[in-house]
Amino acid sequence: MKIRIAIATLIIMSLSTHIAEAAPCEVKVCVQVVTDLATNQIVITAMQNKPGATAKPKPKVTRQYTPRPYTPRPTPKPVKAKPVVKKKRVPKVAVSVKPKVVAAVSLSDRLTQLLPQRNIFYTPKAGAVVQVPMYFWTDATTSFSTTSMILGISVGVTLSPTFTWDFGDGTTFTTSSPGAAYPDTTISHTYRTAGTYKTTLTISWGGTWSAENNVYPVLGGNIVQKYSATYVVTSAPTKFIK
Repeated sequence: MKIRIAIATLIIMSLSTHIAEAAPCEVKVCVQVVTDLATNQIVITAMQNKPGATAKPKPKVTRQYTPRPYTPRPTPKPVKAKPVVKKKRVPKVAVSVKPKVVAAVSLSDRLTQLLPQRNIFYTPKAGAVVQVPMYFWTDATTSFSTTSMILGISVGVTLSPTFTWDFGDGTTFTTSSPGAAYPDTTISHTYRTAGTYKTTLTISWGGTWSAENNVYPVLGGNIVQKYSATYVVTSAPTKFIK
């Protein structure tokens, strides 16, 4: 009895999983969502299954043949040949028939969603000096979602970003927050030496898609967006205070 209860518990747990590894293709419309890393696009593809494509082949039934007893056929009586009457040929008139127009049935559909481009901001815009923090942020959102109808199926895609800042002096910082303008100090950096620096922001988008109450991971890898800004940090006079 304990073994049966354990097996039943495992079956219930497997059915209650919200995110599947891959979308099934045994339904009427098969949907798949992947990312195109070359164009930063989300590609949604749907294909309608053909009738009977997933039906199992019927088993062959072999019947045993039993020969019947031979019965001789009666000899037919000779039939007198009828005189041949020649008919006059009537010339046929050519008639042009228009072909029937058949509406094409689309079995597949495809659309793409482009992830919007963002910007990088920092302050001070000019006059940055060593030993004084600079503050950075971006106008990227903390999530991206879109819903599309494809072959009559509502497909929803939800992506979330990870922000990685490279401040150009060997220092990096990773966060899930886009930051904000000062006085928000979520993303800040202090340079120790003067020079020209290039800060690069890398935004990595990944997430899931859903259709007909099922949730699946978006395949193809995370979409990566990169932005950069170059500025000059100058030295400042140092004053020691007792």
